[in-house]
Amino acid sequence: MPDLLQITIKSLKTPRTIGFSGTHMDTKLDSSSSSWTKSLTEFFFDRQIPYGMALTRIALSLVTLVCLSRRWPHAREFFSADGAPSPLAANYGFYDFIPLLPGSLAVALYTLLLILLATLMLGWKTRISAWGVFFLFTYFTLQDSLSTITKYSVISSHAFFLLALSNCGAVWSVDRWQALKRQGIARPLRLLGTGTATEIWPQRLLQFFLGFVYLGAAITKMHTETYFTGDQLRLWMLSNVNHYNPVGEIMAMFPAMLVSFGYIAILWEILFIFTVWNKNFRIPMLVIGATFHFMTYVTLGLIVFPFVCFSLYLCFFNESDLQWWQNLGRRLSNRSSSFRTLTRIPHRITTAVCRGCLQAGSRGLIFGIATAVLLAVFVEHQMDVYGSRRAEGKYQLAKLPYPEAMRMLSTNDSIREVDKLLSFDVGCNMFGGLVTEFSKSFKQGDRILVQATMIPPHGDVYLECNLHDADGAVLDQTEGILMREEFRYTFTYFIPTCLAPGEYQFVLKSNTEEIARKTIQIAGVDDACVVKQ
Repeated sequence: MPDLLQITIKSLKTPRTIGFSGTHMDTKLDSSSSSWTKSLTEFFFDRQIPYGMALTRIALSLVTLVCLSRRWPHAREFFSADGAPSPLAANYGFYDFIPLLPGSLAVALYTLLLILLATLMLGWKTRISAWGVFFLFTYFTLQDSLSTITKYSVISSHAFFLLALSNCGAVWSVDRWQALKRQGIARPLRLLGTGTATEIWPQRLLQFFLGFVYLGAAITKMHTETYFTGDQLRLWMLSNVNHYNPVGEIMAMFPAMLVSFGYIAILWEILFIFTVWNKNFRIPMLVIGATFHFMTYVTLGLIVFPFVCFSLYLCFFNESDLQWWQNLGRRLSNRSSSFRTLTRIPHRITTAVCRGCLQAGSRGLIFGIATAVLLAVFVEHQMDVYGSRRAEGKYQLAKLPYPEAMRMLSTNDSIREVDKLLSFDVGCNMFGGLVTEFSKSFKQGDRILVQATMIPPHGDVYLECNLHDADGAVLDQTEGILMREEFRYTFTYFIPTCLAPGEYQFVLKSNTEEIARKTIQIAGVDDACVVKQ
C-alpha cells in the first residue's frame, strides 16, 4: 500500500504531455507576438521616400492657396477687429478666446499665410512653412465661422499639422534640390525622384485620419433618416446652395437611384479604413472614392472639398506607383514626340524656380517675404474698403424703404398648396419607400401606386387622390393625412377587371385644393401593357 501511494504521488508530480507541451505552446505564442510586433513596427516606422506626403504637400498647398487668394481683398472685413468677423468661439460664449487683430496686422499675416503656402508648395524651408501655414490657417478659419471655416478647412488644418510633423520636403522640393547641389551633383534635378528615406509614421497618421473621417461621416449618416430615403440628396441636388449643378437636377428625377447610391456610399465609407491597406483593394477603394468626390462636384456643386480630398488621396502614393507612372510616361514619350516636348515644360519651370531660389538664399527669402507683406498692406490700404479717405466720408448703409423693410421682416405664412408639392409619381413597384417604376399604361387587375412627395417644412396636410374617367366623373376617392414630419404619402389602387379600358386621370388635392393630376391608360387583360416613361 505505501508503494502504491508513492507511485501515485510521483505520477502527480511528473508533468504529462498530451499532444504538445506547454513550453512549445509558449514558444508559438511568443513567436506570433514577435511577428505581430515586427509587422506593426514596420508598418509605422519603416523608412521610405515620402512620395505620397510630397504630392499631398504640393497639391493641398495649391488648392488652399487658390481658395484663400479670393478672400484676400476682404481680409480686413472677415478677420480683423476693424471689420465684422464671426469667431467660432463666440458662438459658445467665449468672446475673447482668440484675440482679434487690427486691420493692417490681419492683412499682413494673411498675406504671409499666402506666401507660406507658396513656399510650402515649392518645398522651400518646408518645415518652417508647414508650421506657419498650420498656425495661421487655423487662426484665420476660426475667426470666420460664416464662410472660411468649413468641412474642408478643418480637414486641411489637420493635414497641414501632419505635414509639419513629417519630412515631406525630402523629395520633389527646393530643399532637396539644394541638398543635392551642396553634395556636388551637377544636375540634381534629374535625381529629385530619389529623395531621402524617412520614417513613414506621419504618412500613416494622415491615411488613418482620412479613414476615420469617412467612418465618422458614415456614423453620422446612420442617424439621418432622410439620407436613406434619398430625400436629403434629392433636395440638395435641386438647390444651388453651393454652385450650379445641372447634372444633379437631372439625377434628382430618379429618387430610387439616389437611394441605391446612398447605400453604396455609406458602405464604402465604412469599409475604407479596413480595406485600403490591402494591396488588392487599395486601388479600387481609391478609385471609388475619387469617383464619389467627382460626383459631389457635378451633382451637388461642391468644388473645393473634392480637390482637398483628391490632394489627401495622394498620400497613398508609393514607390511602385511612381515606377508605373514613369514606365507609362516613357512609353508615351517614345511613341509621341509632342508628348515628350510637353513633359519638358514642367521640368524647365522647375529648373528656373529652383535656380531662382538658390540664388536668393535665406536672406533673399526673408527680404522678399517682408517686401511682399509691406507691399500688400500698402495696396490694401490704398483700396480703402470703408471709404475712410473719401471727401464725403465713410460708406454709409443705405436705408431701406419702409414697405420693403416690412416685407422682409414680416412672417408671411401664406404658401400656396401647389408650392408644397415636390413630385407626383404613378407606378407599380417600390424600393426604399419610393415608387421606382414610373408608368402611364396599366391593365385590368394591376396594383397602382400613387405617391405624393411634399417639400419640407410643411404642416399637417389633408390629401385626396381621386380617380376620374375621361369625362371627369369621379370613380374612386381615397384620402389620408400626411403628418408634418413625413415627406411622402402613398395611395394604393387595385384596378378592377370590370373597369372599361380607356383613359383615366389621378387627381391629387391638398387641403381640398387640386395641385396635380396624372393621365394613365387602362388596357384589357388580354392587351399588352406597354410601360412608358
